Amino acid sequence: MSTTAPISVVTGAAGFIASHLCEALLARGHHVVGIDGFTDTYDVNQKRGNADELAGSNRFTMVEGHLMELDLDSILNGADYIFHLAARAGVREGWTPTNFEHYMRDNSRSTQRLADAALQAQVKLFSFASTSSIYGFNPRLPTPETHSLEPRSFYAMSKSLDEQVLTAYHRLFNLPTVILRYYTLFGPRQRPDMLVHIGLKAIATGQPLTIYGDGEQTRELTYVHDAVDAQVHVLDALPIGEIFNIGSGPTASVNELVAEMEGVVGKSADRVYADRHPADQLHSQADTSKARTVLGFDPTTTIHEGVKAEYDWMCQTVLR
Repeated sequence: MSTTAPISVVTGAAGFIASHLCEALLARGHHVVGIDGFTDTYDVNQKRGNADELAGSNRFTMVEGHLMELDLDSILNGADYIFHLAARAGVREGWTPTNFEHYMRDNSRSTQRLADAALQAQVKLFSFASTSSIYGFNPRLPTPETHSLEPRSFYAMSKSLDEQVLTAYHRLFNLPTVILRYYTLFGPRQRPDMLVHIGLKAIATGQPLTIYGDGEQTRELTYVHDAVDAQVHVLDALPIGEIFNIGSGPTASVNELVAEMEGVVGKSADRVYADRHPADQLHSQADTSKARTVLGFDPTTTIHEGVKAEYDWMCQTVLR
């Protein structure tokens, strides 16, 4: 690709956060190469719809395929920046050898293979999207980046391994890594297996909404545009070798979040309480002081604004 404009490669480009990030990079004048395997971890049609939104730009190229199978050296040739957001997500997958292999292949082995190709390409930045799930069941609050890691799910374990792989590549081979640990994400294009999407759909359609535990567990929420804003700040600051917590600031119990969704939809939820899943965190709250100081990260989206934006998007897509 012959151009003087920056070239950014975004993995998982048809997904929730990554599709918004692609739009932000395009708005900054980048040429963007998106990579996505369009796996069936959730509705492929939703991913295709996200990809279609991006296809309207002549500076966007979509490469379809799994990171374990593509010719990454060729794809990354000439790339300036990599934003690695592709992953098999979810903390409730069954503890079976098959699912373990899925997480190893889709997350950790793919990350290591991408890191090798990034070294070959001599990129200026390898930004990796990690998760607050790696802190474990009930960490100290608010949780700093220096907190011990106690992952409880295959997903969190694979993400912790990914971080260790990339940290080693940085220290041994000077791969220019930055790691962002995202807290509970929500907003337009959210995956259909996440709470706000599930809740809004159930309330709008009059279906029962299952709440695991008593609903008093709390979460720090991260609005998707704040998540993207953090990636853009990383691009500007290039704080190589650093790890940052990323959250929008407000915390809410699950019951409070459901009440917020009821207010946005204008209907009451049919709440059904079930046993809490042992891999779920009891409470989460990010210490984002490092991101605010080093990156200039300053999220402003309220829970109400974020939930309403997600519901407006769902009314145009999912609930038509």
